[in-house]
Amino acid sequence: MAENLYSIEAERAVLGAMICSRDSRDDILGTLVAEDFYEINSPHQLIFKAIDKIVSEGVEVTIASLNTELGSNMKVLEKVGGIEYLTQLQDYFIGETDALHHTKSVKDLSLARQLIDTMKKSINELEKKEIKEVGAYVSYCADQVLKITEERKISEFKYVGEVVTAIGEELKISPDEKNKKIKNVFSGYRKLDSYTKGWAPGQFNIIGARPSVGKTAFALNLAYNAAVETNKTIAFFSLEMDAMSICRRLVSIASKVPGEKISDTSKLTADDWVSLESGIKVLKKIKLMIDDTPNEKINNIKTKVHKLVATNPDLACIFIDYLGLITTNGRIESRQQEVSEISRQLKGLAREVNVPIICLSQLSRDNEKRNNGERMPKLTDLRDSGSIEQDADIVMFVHREDYQNEKMQKEQAERETEEDLLNPYGKLSATTINIAKNRQGRTGFLRFNMLMNIGTFEEVIDDNRSEG
Repeated sequence: MAENLYSIEAERAVLGAMICSRDSRDDILGTLVAEDFYEINSPHQLIFKAIDKIVSEGVEVTIASLNTELGSNMKVLEKVGGIEYLTQLQDYFIGETDALHHTKSVKDLSLARQLIDTMKKSINELEKKEIKEVGAYVSYCADQVLKITEERKISEFKYVGEVVTAIGEELKISPDEKNKKIKNVFSGYRKLDSYTKGWAPGQFNIIGARPSVGKTAFALNLAYNAAVETNKTIAFFSLEMDAMSICRRLVSIASKVPGEKISDTSKLTADDWVSLESGIKVLKKIKLMIDDTPNEKINNIKTKVHKLVATNPDLACIFIDYLGLITTNGRIESRQQEVSEISRQLKGLAREVNVPIICLSQLSRDNEKRNNGERMPKLTDLRDSGSIEQDADIVMFVHREDYQNEKMQKEQAERETEEDLLNPYGKLSATTINIAKNRQGRTGFLRFNMLMNIGTFEEVIDDNRSEG
């Protein structure tokens, strides 16, 4: 190990502080472990262990108590340098501020050594050709490095007074100045944004619905609006639909030309062609990126997101359609455990890259078993795992009563004409967005109309109810 990866002087200063100052000793024991000192069972590691043991037993740390612990109990007094060396260590204590500086130095050097060891092991595995799946290997390496670097983020207590002072200063900022500083990504729907305050960096959010209700369409509207309004990079992982199908939907959303006409160009009018050109022009300008790898593994998603962050520093939001199609690399006892692990990793990924993740999720069939009028989704309907509810910062559900009511579907089909299919507003479906969980704001029900022919959603501003 290179000499610059440890500091004998810093270690002496830390041990001296632990012998001389109770306040420093408490801080150090809360930050360091014996393995942070260079070399296994080195004199400094042994002295640290002895001090830790003495403190745990409620005995005062003195040269005498150290002499007893290292000599009579641990039988290593001579190995650590005897009473003479313990006495010398006291001379290295200058003050608590100096002790704190050296404690951080010892910790950083320890993390640097761990990082190098981890990288060496990873290289050895690669050279021995023991890698079965490259994607999993890359993700594993990244996770190991992250675990080590996360240890450096030592949180400290803050006085409430200091925090509320900062809040007070923030309240004095004018709305215009505040809007310039906000990093949240907004949905483009005024009422919805008033509830969520936008997608915040690091959030993990869930949009749930039964199959074919419109959760993908809703997510595409959110992604499109975010890309247009922020002019930043928006990522959309489509594990079910290919990029061409997704883009056809986006063309319909941007141009307001019904999908029926886009599928059969003979039905397009001159005005439709103009609208299509205008919509495609908008889509060419926005930074909406699509990955359509089917049934993707969680490790591959994490690797791709890290690459996106590196190549697109303006990455503002990530959509994943949908959670049920993500798998893990290892063997999991049940799908429920697998979904719990995926949910946990997605939440960790959102915080790690400091970008909001909006993940779609299917609901359980229990929702279908309820009577008509009682099928409004709720948190217990989330499929496969209760941990999704626990991990998510916001959970919202897309519900269309007409779709889940066979009688209403039949009546609508009987009234439907070809002219209705070719009219952007010819086929509307009353849609409820149920914000069932919201850590940072209100919960409640928001009314939308889904324009079925073009796959867009329009807010019904009046008669929105909220709770909480």
